[in-house]
Amino acid sequence: MPITRRQVLKQLLFVSAGSVMIPSCLLLPLKKGIKLKHISVSDDQEMIFASFADTLIPKTDTAGALEVHADLFVWKMLDDCTAKEEQEIFLKGMNAFSAAFQLQNKQFFHNASSFEKLLFLEQLETSKESQKPLVLFYRNAKQQLIQAYTGSEFFMTNIQVYEQIPSRFHGCVPISNNPIKKS
Repeated sequence: MPITRRQVLKQLLFVSAGSVMIPSCLLLPLKKGIKLKHISVSDDQEMIFASFADTLIPKTDTAGALEVHADLFVWKMLDDCTAKEEQEIFLKGMNAFSAAFQLQNKQFFHNASSFEKLLFLEQLETSKESQKPLVLFYRNAKQQLIQAYTGSEFFMTNIQVYEQIPSRFHGCVPISNNPIKKS
């Protein structure tokens, strides 16, 4: 039975359309990651830092660090605004943080209970070794997370109501309430 050109083109069209659609039908898990210019962050590092941020500033009746994306802000600031040496120190410290927690608790930081996480962070807070990469990471990451959270839109509009400059003008203030004393 001879095959016509039309049948060949039709079969070719079906095969090519099928080969294009196969990857979308496989439902492979999408690889989650942060795309940064200067540093590469693994999925594990991203999960550890997100868990760290959630432990420091958890969600209560107000939004936590993850809800205001403070962790992503820290990654972006680390990528854009810090020197290469500081980026390496941060990542080494994070790896040391993960390894120390795993050694002490026999599990990963993001899989541990909140009590174990808080106990470990308390140990780092009271640590006397200030130049250890682990402690440097903890203090730097804590400072940046607090800065990211307190600078977020949520915090500035709901927690500490911010008035833009020039703010309000208080023209009539009694002198007796003036905190500046003449000497």
